[in-house]
Amino acid sequence: MTAFSNLRSRSLAALTVSLAALAFGLACGNGGATEGSPDEHGEEAAAEAEKGPHGGRLLEDGPFAVELSIYETGVPPEYRAYVFDDGAPRDPAGVELEVTLRRLGGRVDHIGFAPSGEHLAGDREVVEPHSFDVEVVAREDGREHRWSFASYEGRVELDAEQAAAAGIVVATAGPATIRETVVLNGRVAPDEDTLAHIMPRFPGVVRSVHKRLGDPVAAGDLLAVIESNESLHPYELRARLAGTVIAKQISPGEFVSNDREVFAIADLSQVWVDLDVYRPDFGRLRVGQRVRIDAGDGTPPVDSTIAYLSPIGAANTQTLLARAVLPNPDRTWRPGLFVTAEVEVDAAEVPVAVAVSALQRLRDRDVLFVSDGDVFEAQPVEPGRRDGERVEVLSGLAAGQRYVASGSFVVKAEAGKSGASHDH
Repeated sequence: MTAFSNLRSRSLAALTVSLAALAFGLACGNGGATEGSPDEHGEEAAAEAEKGPHGGRLLEDGPFAVELSIYETGVPPEYRAYVFDDGAPRDPAGVELEVTLRRLGGRVDHIGFAPSGEHLAGDREVVEPHSFDVEVVAREDGREHRWSFASYEGRVELDAEQAAAAGIVVATAGPATIRETVVLNGRVAPDEDTLAHIMPRFPGVVRSVHKRLGDPVAAGDLLAVIESNESLHPYELRARLAGTVIAKQISPGEFVSNDREVFAIADLSQVWVDLDVYRPDFGRLRVGQRVRIDAGDGTPPVDSTIAYLSPIGAANTQTLLARAVLPNPDRTWRPGLFVTAEVEVDAAEVPVAVAVSALQRLRDRDVLFVSDGDVFEAQPVEPGRRDGERVEVLSGLAAGQRYVASGSFVVKAEAGKSGASHDH
């Protein structure tokens, strides 16, 4: 008895058991459904399909049978078909075979076949995803045989209510600007062009102090009174510009010299952001590049540009100074505090891009989940350049296609439960 005949015998035995189970289910009033029973369009239904001796799906019509499989060892995926007559291999040269694949979204692929040794070979690649409704037509000796079946992979069905509850958001793929950035650390500093260092004109003893650290001052405001050591007469120390007292080193009764800074006043309506640039990024930065600065306290980042690049590096840190200027009317940017910044070093317009959160890894492939109504399906893609928000899609997805932009990990989890089902 051939391996094919043995397989058929085992299949008949399995069918007898299945019919017995079905009869028992009907007798129990549950319509024949048992726990774990395959859904009509589910992965389990595909897994239960009868297999031929080459591991492909076996399609039978009386004594005539076709085994259809996807072959992809060392070649792009292609259909191969083996023909049998009453369980015995048959010369495929006398058989005309056509396969129609209907994919999610309405795409239809028509595949013809030609003899190739002991099998019929499809005339085109079976492109990913290998998930479709299949129609097969075979003609031999004036007879026509037809079969249809579902072969789904990575497909999940969720209604609108389920999708909303899972946080799934669908978007449309399309052109976008991919911005390449360099992340830098830095700190807020006073604008030294609006910073005044106040020192006494004559050494002497401090008689009174009128401003404290953090006080706002106007130009001409009295800061302190000092009794000169030379004349023994008091003189006034006044602010030269409007701003905020950011440093104070003076107290009543103490002696001060005329080479000592006793107040520093800064106009904090504008501040500098000094950024440390490490050697690998020296050549990538230019004055005028866009920079997004984040205080790290939950407030929205703000945009500025690189206003200055130091011509020399810092010997102790081996870094270069890059500086941005920020308006600070509300005094929210406080000198001395650390920040992070993203400098845009390149920008490219790409024809197809998706949200970074949409990309997932499934069975060692990068995939997106395309959407067609309540049906979601894993679509292998080739990603390209990316930034913090978008990733370029080089192949596998066209502009205008709908995809899961948020919540794709939920769909991935559901798809991973079913496993692959197409006929390899």
